[in-house]
Amino acid sequence: MQTKVWLFVTQPIFKFGRRLTLEWSPMGLKSSKMERYPNLITEILKEATSRLGLKNIDETRRYFKTQTYGYGGDFSITLALRDSKLNKIPIEKAAGDIKAKLEGSKFIKRTEVVNGYVNCWYDYTKLAEYLMGGINDDYGKSDYGKDERVMVEHTSVNPNKAIHIGHVRNSSIGDSLSRLLRFAGYDLTVTNYIDDTGAQVADNVVGVKFLNLPRKKPGVKIDHYLGDEVYVKVNKLYEDDPALMEKRGLVLKAIEEGNNEIALLAKDMVMDVLKAQLQTLSRLGVFFDLVNYESHILMYKFWATAFAHMKSVGAIKLETDGKKKGCWVFKTAPPDEDKILVRSDGTVVYAGKDIAYAMWKHGLLDSDFRYKKMELQKNGEELWTTTLDKDSTKTHPTFNHVKHSISVIDIRQSYEQAVVKEAIEKLGNGKGIDYVHYEYGVVALSPNTANKLGVKETEEGGAFQMSGRKGVYINADNFLDKLYETLLDETKSKNQNLGETECKEVAESLAVSTLRYEMIRTDPKKIIVFDLDEALKLESKGAVYIDYTLSRMAGILRNSNSKIKTSMAIPELSDFEKRVLLDILRFPEIIESAAKALDLTVVSGFLSEFASDFNAFYTNTTVLKAEESIRDFRLWLVTAARTTLINAMSTLGLVPLERM
Repeated sequence: MQTKVWLFVTQPIFKFGRRLTLEWSPMGLKSSKMERYPNLITEILKEATSRLGLKNIDETRRYFKTQTYGYGGDFSITLALRDSKLNKIPIEKAAGDIKAKLEGSKFIKRTEVVNGYVNCWYDYTKLAEYLMGGINDDYGKSDYGKDERVMVEHTSVNPNKAIHIGHVRNSSIGDSLSRLLRFAGYDLTVTNYIDDTGAQVADNVVGVKFLNLPRKKPGVKIDHYLGDEVYVKVNKLYEDDPALMEKRGLVLKAIEEGNNEIALLAKDMVMDVLKAQLQTLSRLGVFFDLVNYESHILMYKFWATAFAHMKSVGAIKLETDGKKKGCWVFKTAPPDEDKILVRSDGTVVYAGKDIAYAMWKHGLLDSDFRYKKMELQKNGEELWTTTLDKDSTKTHPTFNHVKHSISVIDIRQSYEQAVVKEAIEKLGNGKGIDYVHYEYGVVALSPNTANKLGVKETEEGGAFQMSGRKGVYINADNFLDKLYETLLDETKSKNQNLGETECKEVAESLAVSTLRYEMIRTDPKKIIVFDLDEALKLESKGAVYIDYTLSRMAGILRNSNSKIKTSMAIPELSDFEKRVLLDILRFPEIIESAAKALDLTVVSGFLSEFASDFNAFYTNTTVLKAEESIRDFRLWLVTAARTTLINAMSTLGLVPLERM
């Protein structure tokens, strides 16, 4: 049986449409660093770099391929292809020279030359001995991002409605990226940007202020009521009474001016909805460091400062004729059309305010917000907020002045975000600013799932597409409740020995993990069609399957009644043991590779494959009934696998369950 390994394969890395060399990533130019013990792959690469006379680990990676490519051994070295051309010698001679240089390697037991490739097999005894005693609760953590400050902005749902499952994809991606980058050693600030001056907020105010709709509805969560009823009703009335749109304009103007009755009403309604949204996000295990508001960008004159700066450096100009007459436009690079930032009536477009916000993120403004504590979150961390009030505090964390900023925003905003990126890099004047638009596709429901949730299919019978303005969407709270109910029934039916409270805890945890995992397991740019039944099948190798695997590991250890040894003679390993050992081995490398490429699918794919490899080990070997020397090793292997799986799950925000 062949052992499939991903040890030295670096994912193709792209930076905003340009293919780059492997030293680059969406987080900027960076050389490899030594992580906390034991990132054994780094040690293997370091030794190979020295033996083969290569420049550095990054260069060495280019010539190491795994069995994913169909070569022999645990991995293959392709360097002979280069050396043959460079030294003008037969490829077999070049490969033979490489083979000779690897003789005596600490980690390579056997090599062979086949068609110019040097196929290598690990010394599994050495791998196991190296890993023993080095796997603990911090296993996989890295100092790769040490001393580099990053801001991740995500969720940023308009504060007029509840979070729906499309928003959950944004939150899941943003929170998982944040967890990954922290695990990789970056100094992180996570923000939730609230557009409290937009038309959606104004629509709710129109409903309450001018249509005399109730401010709240007893027994209904405020974000559900305002979004599902008030917002939808007002937008339908706009179609019947276009004059009502004038009220929206009046409200928008009052909000922008501030310090008036309408502005105060809007502020209170925004805060009510935001707190309700944060309750939903907390249930999903999503937390922030800072909440900031679009209105504060205006009130603090950040846009005015940004506008003046762009004028002074010639980044924008006033159009004096044509269809853009009277507008201030940003001069984009060819062949794109110049982007309007300020309309002829003086109002600022979305991209303009985002430029000012990005300038604050990267410390390009001379001023800062005032801050105060908002609430203590369930994860034990303080949530801060920007404020206009005098009760701000002078003692607070440093939130901005970051080198890298990552904005998780719908792929449909790609053009606007490209403008922001170009502007901020131009205004940064060579300061090495790295502005990343992390784009993602929309979420739809399969017809089967839509029917189960009580909504109609599309006329074509295809996926259920959502629209907040029309009130055609599924709130995350309701969706989680449906997942929870389904999983609670399953948990009770399969676990007669679990009490009611424990069954509920298991079902809730699985509901959260299932929804989050389905949102991040595929390419973020692709549209997700979520199917409830498929997500819950073990065959899909989703969150339920991963937690099921963890519970197997924990069950073995509970039943062992043994102290786990970390020093022993290593027996001859089966292919199934080798797979699990190599999965453990490569976890620190998986974290670094995923952080370099900002690619969550590297971790989600690892989780699925790791669970599959362990279940194959469980099915084809015995642990508790094995002879003592083999039993001791396998118990250590299960313990190390459990720690690795928990750390990998936590990196993506999945809830580890050891009983289910």
